[in-house]
Amino acid sequence: MQRPDLDTLACVNTDCQHYGRPGQGNLTIRKVYGQDSIRLLRCGRCPEEFSERRNTAMFNTKVSEAKAEAIIDHLDEGCSIRATSRLTKASKTTVARLPKTSGRHAQRFHDQEVHDLRPRAIQFDEQWSLVKKNKRTVVLRKPIKQVIFGIIRRLPLTVSLSYH
Repeated sequence: MQRPDLDTLACVNTDCQHYGRPGQGNLTIRKVYGQDSIRLLRCGRCPEEFSERRNTAMFNTKVSEAKAEAIIDHLDEGCSIRATSRLTKASKTTVARLPKTSGRHAQRFHDQEVHDLRPRAIQFDEQWSLVKKNKRTVVLRKPIKQVIFGIIRRLPLTVSLSYH
């Protein structure tokens, strides 16, 4: 897999003056390790050394990036944990753990990037679906901008926010 450019990475030490500020020219590669050639980076402004996988879903895992991508793809297509384990030749515990770590990372990223939303209108989206065995249909409209998923009275609803 292609490595991210050093200019897109930033120091992870919260006490460093370049914390969270990419493109400062303070990072150098100290060494490369592992089958995936993961870079160990050093900040020139503070004593911090860290893996380029730090603050990512792949941090502290020994799974190759290609295998992790295959596992997520299989699970995304609806394969079971056991089937995904068999298809990717990974252990069931690894297959079960990877979506959890990816989900936690995605939640942290979402919480960091999406804040101070003040929607002026909330509109339910249109989508045909069958509800239980009584064969009643529910109509929800397609998403306009940002989609938030929720459950209201045990019916899955997709809510779209529109900003003016």
